[in-house]
Amino acid sequence: MCSEKFLLILASVLVYNALALESLDSEWKLWKSNYGRKYSSRKEEEFRRKNWDTNWQKVLEHNQLADQGKKSYWMKMNHFADKSENELKRMDCLHFPTSEERNFKNYQDKKYQNLPPNVDWREEKCVTAVKNQGTCGSCWAFATVGTIESRYCIKYGSLVELSEQQLVDCDHNNGGCCGGFPDAALDYILDNGLMKSSKYKYKGYGSECRFKSKQALALNSTKFYNLAGEDNIASALAFEGPMSITFAVDTNFMFYDRGIYDDECAEHPNHAMLVVGYGSEDYEQYWLVKNSWGHYWGENGYVNIRRNVNLCNIGDMASAADLM
Repeated sequence: MCSEKFLLILASVLVYNALALESLDSEWKLWKSNYGRKYSSRKEEEFRRKNWDTNWQKVLEHNQLADQGKKSYWMKMNHFADKSENELKRMDCLHFPTSEERNFKNYQDKKYQNLPPNVDWREEKCVTAVKNQGTCGSCWAFATVGTIESRYCIKYGSLVELSEQQLVDCDHNNGGCCGGFPDAALDYILDNGLMKSSKYKYKGYGSECRFKSKQALALNSTKFYNLAGEDNIASALAFEGPMSITFAVDTNFMFYDRGIYDDECAEHPNHAMLVVGYGSEDYEQYWLVKNSWGHYWGENGYVNIRRNVNLCNIGDMASAADLM
C-alpha cells in the first residue's frame, strides 16, 4: 500500500515537472519572438537558454518577495534576460575623461528649503521620448544630450531631438561605444554645438565623424556646473531643469520593472542617466529617472530610485549647464 502511494506521488511530481517545463518552453519561445532573438547556432541557443532560465528563476523569486512586501520593486524578463551574470557586469559605459574639461563650478543653492513636493518635467513637455543606446556603451552621450534637449526646451520653448551619434563619433575626449563621461561630453557640446538627430542619426556603433557646423544648434552657456548632494540636485532640478546623473548599477537593476528601486549597487558609478523629476509614494521619496535602454525596460523606459539616501552614489556626480 505504501509503495503504491509513493508511486502515485512520484507520478504526480513527474507530471507537474513536465507541465512546468512545457510552460517554460512556451515562455522562452514567446520571449524570443517578442525581442527578435535568433541565434547563430544550437550551441549559442543552449547557452542563452541556460542564462534565461537562471534569470527567470531570479525574477520569479524576487517578485514573490515583492508581492509579500519584502521588496520595494518588481522585476521582469526584458531584453537582458538571455545575458549571463558576467556579460551584465561588463556593461560599463562610464569612464572618466582622459583630458581636463573646462572649469565646472560646484552648484550650491538654498532653494531646497522651499522645494515643491513633486516635479516632473515631462508634464511641461520638455523631455524627449525614451531612446535606446543598444549594445553601444554610450549612456554618457544619451544622458548629456537629454540634459541639453530639456534645458533648450525650458529656455526657448521648443523640444528638439539632438544627436547622440555626433558625440559617439566626434567627441574624442570620450570613448564612443567604449564609454565616456557627461562632464567631458557637455564640454564638447558647449564648444561645438549639436546637430539634430534627424540630420545625424543614431547607429549604435562608432564611425567617422560627420559633424557639420552649419547644421548644428549653437549652444552658449552662462554657467556649467557639477552638483554634489541630493539637496542640490533637487533644487536645480525643481527650478532649472533635468540633468545627468551617474549611478552604480548592479545586475538586479537591469531587470527593473516597476516600484521604487532600493537594492544592491556596484562598487562604483558605471552608468549615466537623466533625472527629470522626483516625488513620493506611500511616504517613500524617489527620483524619476529616464534611462536609455528602450521603452520596454522599466516603466516605459523610466525608473523610480529611492531618494535622500544617496543610493548607488546617485548624488555624487550630477552635471548640467544653463543656456543663454
